[in-house]
Amino acid sequence: MNPARHTSSPGSRFPARGAVLLEVILALVLFVGAVTVIGIAMSTSMEGVERQRMNVHAANLALSVLSEVQLGIRVPSGAGAEAFHQPFENWTAEVALSSLEDDPSGGGGLTRAEVVVRHRQAPIVYRVCQVFALDRSRPATRKEGPEK
Repeated sequence: MNPARHTSSPGSRFPARGAVLLEVILALVLFVGAVTVIGIAMSTSMEGVERQRMNVHAANLALSVLSEVQLGIRVPSGAGAEAFHQPFENWTAEVALSSLEDDPSGGGGLTRAEVVVRHRQAPIVYRVCQVFALDRSRPATRKEGPEK
């Protein structure tokens, strides 16, 4: 028997194989843990990007509705939220106009317009408010309802 060949105790014949197996299992556990952490980070990142995209989309719709009111293209019906047409059928817009003439500061013929855009499925709500002089004597070119 060659003494250089056997470095372990005489009772165990193959201790090196058990150590290698333990190292492989430990490396596999560490790899799975790292992949899990990276996967969760990617998923959270993608959800954040989608939420940001929806918020920007809601802001664009709200400002478009506000511009239509300001230009006299849209006359708010006062019936509550109105659905957008294709391809924005999951979005609704609600327009509220109030005159500032009753305001103690004077108002001077100014109108306060508030637009609230909501998504029907995602919890996205975007509000925008602006004060401007609204020419109510000019007839609207379109009756009501958001069309895109």
